[in-house]
Amino acid sequence: MASKKNMTITIDPTEIMGSEIMKSGDYKYARVGIKKGDNEFMTISYEWKSEGVPEFVMGLMDWMKANKEEIETTKTELASEWDALKERK
Repeated sequence: MASKKNMTITIDPTEIMGSEIMKSGDYKYARVGIKKGDNEFMTISYEWKSEGVPEFVMGLMDWMKANKEEIETTKTELASEWDALKERK
């Protein structure tokens, strides 16, 4: 049996196109969109149903607060691309 290995994803704040945390019915969702290069995008999505907030989402919220100034500039510059990426989902 092959051993399982962890995967680590590092996100440069300047690559973030947008992020959102929302609720729909019983489910809650968190998503962050990243532009990795020309015509290369990554979206990380997380959804949950419990009343608590998962560790990943708490980390995302803390990170968003800590990097708000850098993220706001990037989101403004890449807003149209982020909107187009969301429409593809």
